[in-house]
Amino acid sequence: MWSLEIIRVDNGYILTAPDHDGSGMAEWVIEDGEDTAGLVNLTSGENLLWEVMEYFGLGGSKHDSERIRIVREKNE
Repeated sequence: MWSLEIIRVDNGYILTAPDHDGSGMAEWVIEDGEDTAGLVNLTSGENLLWEVMEYFGLGGSKHDSERIRIVREKNE
């Protein structure tokens, strides 16, 4: 069984998951940071989504006929 716990904290996200070998727990942090537009949560939110996709193997390959993408769109 695979599981991933995500906790939102003041300055980002804490992710906790079982080690792949089952010997314990791994924990990593995604910190908020200002991106070029001064939008704090977009960068960390995007990084969080990439981490979730990578952890569960949902990213796919550039050679796949279909794959999930995370795209930011500017409001014009």
